[in-house]
Amino acid sequence: MKKLNNLFRIIQYRTYGTVAAMFFMVATCSFFACSKEDDAPVIIPPYAESRTVMMYMVAENSLNENVDADVREILLGMDNDTLKAGDRLVIYVDDVSLPRIYVVDKNTKATKLSELDPVKKYEEDMNSSSAQQLATFIDYAMLHYPADSYGLVMWSHASGWIPSSYAGDRRKSFGVDNGRNSSSNYLSGHQMNIDDMADALDNVLQGKTLDFIFFDACLMQDIEVAYELRHATKYVIAPPSEILSSGANYKMMVTAMMRENDYVDQMLSAYYQAYVNTFYGVVISAIKTEGLDELAAKTRTIVAAHKSEMLGLDTSSLQNYFLYPTWSSSIPDFLDMQGIMLKILDDAEFAQWKDLTSTMITCKHAGKWYSQHPRKTLPIDDNQCCGVTMFIPFEKYGSSFNEDYLNTSWAKAVWMEE
Repeated sequence: MKKLNNLFRIIQYRTYGTVAAMFFMVATCSFFACSKEDDAPVIIPPYAESRTVMMYMVAENSLNENVDADVREILLGMDNDTLKAGDRLVIYVDDVSLPRIYVVDKNTKATKLSELDPVKKYEEDMNSSSAQQLATFIDYAMLHYPADSYGLVMWSHASGWIPSSYAGDRRKSFGVDNGRNSSSNYLSGHQMNIDDMADALDNVLQGKTLDFIFFDACLMQDIEVAYELRHATKYVIAPPSEILSSGANYKMMVTAMMRENDYVDQMLSAYYQAYVNTFYGVVISAIKTEGLDELAAKTRTIVAAHKSEMLGLDTSSLQNYFLYPTWSSSIPDFLDMQGIMLKILDDAEFAQWKDLTSTMITCKHAGKWYSQHPRKTLPIDDNQCCGVTMFIPFEKYGSSFNEDYLNTSWAKAVWMEE
């Protein structure tokens, strides 16, 4: 795991905390259309058994200082004899400089970001928290660097399924683009709603399916997020909790992402190994999206039979990755699904639920994880932890979260009455 430079980096996370939330501002910047393509773009032919991993780094925010360190780790990871000739990372970077795209493979000689030459430079600033900009990047990468298979890394701040207001509200979703080409710690600016992300991916992929979407961002392993993205990818790999600003160790992660068959297990292991023996601990999981419609149908039956029990649950006894409102009223509880089901189902019902989810969900976790908000390590209950969270529309939230939640695809499949 990379060393953090100072205490500020230790407590900086890829989410929206109570301290940062004090400084949120209304984003008023204008964003511009995409710069023109090169007159004669080079299209690299695909190799046999090749994988192109597209990495989308939204760092026009307080994570700007982490870009160089992560790219350096990527370059170290690409210097590996196990990688195939056609394995590439196409990296979109939007930080305090104008956005640009880099391509690295096992033949890349650079050892740091400043030694890389971009294959594409944007002539003006872009709103990289726009779903359309994400789609534009993916279209560029798949056109110019085709492969047998594709993966996507989503790198930024985030807070799960919660929709952004685009107007200074502290509830956020994926990414922060402050529109100021700065590393401001106010974390204000545009964010990307997950339903917009899903629509953009479905449109640009045109029937193709990514091997994985890996969120190197806080609080993104929600059943609501995975269900929204189920048509775009085979697996969603993400943490259900807060993570350090340093994120994944890409020296290990690069090799794992390029594995042909066991990439999911290898990616989980690479993330886990970077933190398991540290003070901070870790929770990381993967969801196989193929079974999500079946899980939604099963959960709908459970909700219908146990709705009053669910709505009356005492959250203090549940595995929770964000304690509402003690830590912040801008983010709701992030309750582990398994803990919820363990509390409301009898032994036979829980065994059936566990049999279904064990074929879909793989989780690696330590006995603890570190949270910024109480600034201490918190225990992980192995019996309650599957590493995937699920929202419950408790009365305590009022309309602030519940109305938005009922507009998610998961809520419509599980909670809405016919």
